[in-house]
Amino acid sequence: MEDCIQTVPIKDAVLVFSGQKSTQVEEPDPQVDLCLGASGPALVGEVFLVPVTLVSKGHDVYSGELKINLVDVKGGGLFSPRDSEPYSMDSHHVQLLGISGPEGEDDSQLDSDNIKKIQQSFGLISVPFIKNGDSWSCRLEIKWHRPKPIMLYVSLGYTPNSGSGESNAQTVHVHKNLQIEGTTAIVINHHYLMPFRRDPLLLTKNKQTSDSEQNKQASESDQPESLPSNQKTVLIVSAKNCTEVPLRLKSLSVEEEDGVERTCSIQHGSEELSKPALLVPGEEFKKVFSVSSNVNISKLRLGTVCLRWRRDLGVDEKSASTTTLSSWVVTKQKLPDKNVELPPLIVSMECPPYAILGDPFTYCIRILNQTQLLQEIKYSLADAQSFVLCGYHNDTVYVLPKSEHIVSYKLVPLASGMQQLPRFSMTSARYSAAYQPSNSSNSVFVFPSKPHFKTAGSTNFRVEESVGNE
Repeated sequence: MEDCIQTVPIKDAVLVFSGQKSTQVEEPDPQVDLCLGASGPALVGEVFLVPVTLVSKGHDVYSGELKINLVDVKGGGLFSPRDSEPYSMDSHHVQLLGISGPEGEDDSQLDSDNIKKIQQSFGLISVPFIKNGDSWSCRLEIKWHRPKPIMLYVSLGYTPNSGSGESNAQTVHVHKNLQIEGTTAIVINHHYLMPFRRDPLLLTKNKQTSDSEQNKQASESDQPESLPSNQKTVLIVSAKNCTEVPLRLKSLSVEEEDGVERTCSIQHGSEELSKPALLVPGEEFKKVFSVSSNVNISKLRLGTVCLRWRRDLGVDEKSASTTTLSSWVVTKQKLPDKNVELPPLIVSMECPPYAILGDPFTYCIRILNQTQLLQEIKYSLADAQSFVLCGYHNDTVYVLPKSEHIVSYKLVPLASGMQQLPRFSMTSARYSAAYQPSNSSNSVFVFPSKPHFKTAGSTNFRVEESVGNE
């Protein structure tokens, strides 16, 4: 250390003003550009391609090696020994699947001296000789199993001079990094619906409702839900695009699990779409299935929802090449098992699809007793401001075993538009269970005059749709 300023020209300004006597040995400045490109965020499940391009702008590239490293942005590793992936053979959150060279080049065309090593989060590949002014490119194939941001590090090491056999030939390094966000592409949800205006009286559901009223802290969503046995139930499966890029949907099906027998029949469970549907960001795609449960079962096993999709590139699929379009990604989600019970009573409401202002119509309520016991039913029908009704408002009836009781009312609409029907409610004395229909099934649209519907094939011919056919 000397009390003077180093006058030897070196690049590091800190060393210049530190007063140290030093000699800085540097490698030549790289004259090769290393470019990393990625189109949008990576989606969980798909094979995400990252183009890597090398452009020589002054150096001839000899003995080049490309090193790839995947590092977790938030620290830690990309491997979780506690959480195993259900649809992958390993428990890596992000995998480096492979490195593909330019189009038309495969592994058989590579020399024996070339190196190509691929691991879960590390890759090494040899770069061929690149003349000054030429370029070379490859693509990294990375797959996300879980939403996770990663940092991609790519390092190029090459010799700017021709290999003259010198073991101490100086190597030039180029480093680039790129942060890539891995996001969930599609969120799958499902829910069940009973047939329209046909509701079974489920005792477990009625018990859960009474328990929730007594205990405000217990939510109904945490309670197990039961489905009626020997009845058709509507299953609606929805898939929502949660990304910022459009997606293409090929099929949405419900398939059996491996080694597990399905205990119900599902209509339209494995049908593919006639044309891949476009799903823009934030849009939700829904498909309706009809579920018929078998007799003498206590638990319903529906299977697994299988969704086939891929990223939409905005090109025509017929004209695009197979290398341009990515392969279809399969996303699976198991449907939870549902408890099945036999409903003792089934209430069906029969009403025209629409009503006409001032024209009376019949409103029928059918109470079906599926048990071997005599059922005492207390029912009531509340008044509605939009209708004038004729019939008993409150009464007690006895429904015989394995039989049906019909309650009929005559209604006259007094207002047009969507109107709420007089609300029907009943109570079973034997089970202390109450029934009340939902608002959606208890409404009807009232036209101010008799409507006329046009056929799809002709605009001049009008067909009057009768209420009885509906």
